[in-house]
Amino acid sequence: MIENASTLAELRVLVGYLGEQAPAWWGSHFFGQTAMAFLTPVFGRSARQAQYQGVLEAARLVHDEHIGIGRTLHLFHMPEHYEQGAASLLADRDRAEALFAHIDSTERAQARLEALTMPQEAKEGPVAVGDLGESLSTPLATMAGFYLDAFRRGIQTYPYLREAQ
Repeated sequence: MIENASTLAELRVLVGYLGEQAPAWWGSHFFGQTAMAFLTPVFGRSARQAQYQGVLEAARLVHDEHIGIGRTLHLFHMPEHYEQGAASLLADRDRAEALFAHIDSTERAQARLEALTMPQEAKEGPVAVGDLGESLSTPLATMAGFYLDAFRRGIQTYPYLREAQ
């Protein structure tokens, strides 16, 4: 599960960063050039956690608005044990910095996102990628593929999973 948590957290950082770039998918600027200057005095050593949580909430709201709330899960809303696993990685400063290593440019973020994908052709709007199963590895790689293609084509896609019944 820690592998899935690490991939989940890294994808959130990458997609969160790219989603804030022009044309922005959501209106937050947690990964902007001046964000750390504002966050560090308030949050100190946990400024990276504040960035992560901020973009997580901004992206979650937009995804929920487009997908709906109910028996669906998406990159920014997963079952509690995955949420806790991803959050615990941010508590470790070295691991947190590794998660943020590729967000200094759009090109680097997209290159890293590409390394985590199963190539997909994105469609505008919500896209079901299957049901939540035992592992998140394949669904996360599929979602990453949709996001990467959407960022490259300048469209907005919202891949989601259905909860197992």
